[in-house]
Amino acid sequence: MFLKVLNDKIMNRWQFLKNMGLSGAAIFALTCTGASLGSCTNEDDPPPTPTGVDFTLDLSAPENAPLSAIGGFIIKNKVVVATVSAGSYVAVTQICSHEGNPGITYKASAMEFVCSVHGARFNKEGQGINPNGKNNLKVYKTNLTGTKLRVTE
Repeated sequence: MFLKVLNDKIMNRWQFLKNMGLSGAAIFALTCTGASLGSCTNEDDPPPTPTGVDFTLDLSAPENAPLSAIGGFIIKNKVVVATVSAGSYVAVTQICSHEGNPGITYKASAMEFVCSVHGARFNKEGQGINPNGKNNLKVYKTNLTGTKLRVTE
């Protein structure tokens, strides 16, 4: 955390700027647009991904019908679950590692995950395959028992 000392007080960047008389909107504009104080994210640090992922999909339920076809996918709890081959599923975070946008989907024709926002591309193992995908995607475990597909960390 970025710290400044003013009048013998230790404070973070937000507190420092507020102490300087800037409003919340001005502080947001300065800290998030890159105006000489840095930006909100560091592209080298992947954005936060869903944690505590543990859910089960009933593949016979109508809402999960897209998973009955190879190349089909659904999004649940910010996780993209795709059918990559008969009886084989991959689950990755929906949050793109490039800039933290929830834009990840599955492109069956290329057998890869793609971000609709900046074009980051990832293989089925979540590894980036272009410069915007360099930070990789978080991949979750899948386990099929009958018609129940469990997705866990």
